[in-house]
Amino acid sequence: MQCWSNCPKLDYLCTAMCQKKNLQRIVHVIILLVLCSSIRAENTAEESPRHQTYPYMFLGIQGGMQTTFSKGYSTAQLITPTASVSFGAFFTPYVGTRLHVNGIWDKGGYAGNGVDFQYHYKYSTINLDMMINLVNLICRRTYSAMNVYFINGFGLNMAWGNGDACTHKDVLPYAYENTCFSHNIRLGLMVDYNFAKNFCINIEIDGNNLRDRFNSKLSNHSDWQLTAQLGVAYKFGHKK
Repeated sequence: MQCWSNCPKLDYLCTAMCQKKNLQRIVHVIILLVLCSSIRAENTAEESPRHQTYPYMFLGIQGGMQTTFSKGYSTAQLITPTASVSFGAFFTPYVGTRLHVNGIWDKGGYAGNGVDFQYHYKYSTINLDMMINLVNLICRRTYSAMNVYFINGFGLNMAWGNGDACTHKDVLPYAYENTCFSHNIRLGLMVDYNFAKNFCINIEIDGNNLRDRFNSKLSNHSDWQLTAQLGVAYKFGHKK
């Protein structure tokens, strides 16, 4: 921009306008360079990804608390520690499966007929679970750092070490002396967070449906066990 004037004020104004326009041009060039660099980086990452998000396998461990609902006794007083290990795989961003083993401490309680006592026993559950990634399914994504899974499965439950209950056969006539086998139908939810490519932390809450005599009582309906656990999983097998 050229200024044709001998007036100092006009010269100053023209110079300021020229400097302002040049500054705007520089800012525009910088913005365009940043945008072009970002687009180039995204395209490069998409053209040559380091690995595919799915499929993958995983190994997990969990620990927490469990309780079994017992008629006529406070559920809060029957809380015991529990632990789990699992091995599974996700074949697509939406559906996976796992083999899940959970146990090992449980207890029941009886209050009535002038007595109030608790009895301890042990259990182990082996379940084959289906896992549905609700975040990817609803949002139609192939990857999310935070995931919510609906869990549904079926398995076998074994309970043993029921000597405490057997000493009270007068009020617990259905207490079993040997190993008690039962179905285990599971419904649950798990939330996990991927803090690295191969590792995630999770929290899981499950309801487990068991046979009536699992807690040495006959209630004319299935027993229910509630588990709540925190865990960590190692994910591996991603394709490059």
